[in-house]
Amino acid sequence: MAACADWSSLPSDLINRIADCLLATNDVDYYMDLRAVCGTWRSATADPKNNPDKRFYPSQWAVIDEVNYSPLDSKRRTRLLVNTATGRVLRKDLPMLRRYYVVTTTPGGFFVLADREPPHAACILNPFTGYLVRFMAPMVTDGVDAAAVYGHAAAPTLMLFCDSCRKLYMAETDSVSFDAYEDDKNTYPSRRLGVLGILYSGAEVSKKIFDLMLSFAVHPSEMLALSLFEPGHTNRCFLMESAGEMLMVMKLQHGMEVFKMDAHRGVFEPAKSIGNQAIFLGYRQCLSVNADKFPSIDANCIYYLKSLDPCDIYMYDLKDEKEERVSGGINTLNRLFLFDVEPPFTIIQLLSSYTINAWKSELQDEKMFEGLPDDVSGLSAYVEDLEFDGLSAYLEDLEFDD
Repeated sequence: MAACADWSSLPSDLINRIADCLLATNDVDYYMDLRAVCGTWRSATADPKNNPDKRFYPSQWAVIDEVNYSPLDSKRRTRLLVNTATGRVLRKDLPMLRRYYVVTTTPGGFFVLADREPPHAACILNPFTGYLVRFMAPMVTDGVDAAAVYGHAAAPTLMLFCDSCRKLYMAETDSVSFDAYEDDKNTYPSRRLGVLGILYSGAEVSKKIFDLMLSFAVHPSEMLALSLFEPGHTNRCFLMESAGEMLMVMKLQHGMEVFKMDAHRGVFEPAKSIGNQAIFLGYRQCLSVNADKFPSIDANCIYYLKSLDPCDIYMYDLKDEKEERVSGGINTLNRLFLFDVEPPFTIIQLLSSYTINAWKSELQDEKMFEGLPDDVSGLSAYVEDLEFDGLSAYLEDLEFDD
């Protein structure tokens, strides 16, 4: 009988080469699995917790909020994640979420949480390493529509964007509260898109962005349009990162214009091609994916939802400069009001939904119940204890007549 291979005896440099390949594609969960094989492999590789190496940050993942009958259907605490660079789709169980309110997720894949116990301190969770960064500041109770994390892994800065009240909140780990920045002179839209598109470009670059926008009759105050594209819509501007490049996408009434930033000269130049990338545009956030890794997605194309009857996904081919309808779109995450499309959803439908749809902050929902009379305020806790699986099956069997 042949002797079994002793994998634990692999040289440490070989183990680290394998680990580096996993981190190069941001497959941090695979890296964690590698470290769990044996003590030798674990001691040969770096511990990702409290590590300043940004390869351990989730950076290429989109956390897809799924269609359910209620946000409480997510009490199973599984989440659907898509690696935009490799095409890998992962359904990850995160039991740790049961102990926190889920507020939102960031582009890249961090979870923004709040303690369930008052004063509901803010937290950031890396879903792959399980590393949790705690903040002193209580989480804001306004509706949070987007978030960004930057800085050192152990002491990051958290930025929260609240579109309904046009406020930007910022806090460091030792801040006693979030600093609030009101919308003065309509700066919120440009600040939100600029920060989420690519963190702080600098004053000189910002001026060039605004000059280019004005040349297409896009006023900074109109950058953040909280609606889908409709016939006759105003020209809109989107800032985003795509395959390491800063892009500026102009969605015009007729057609698209894409500009790439020349980092050396600090100028934007017209781009007729985005290579093997595909872009998903939306007012909540934008997304760039490697189309070579998604067989159903066309490269050098831009996908977006149009607010028609029904809601449809359209694709704009940058080479041919033509627009065509792709399929019906997911216009809501509430299954009771989803009539135009049915699961299972395609990857194009899910990624398009990601750009416009997200369940509300669980903390915000909880605060809504606190102001209700005593005989109603207990409804929140009661509903959380319900098992929705039976209700879901019941509703699916119903016949709805006109």
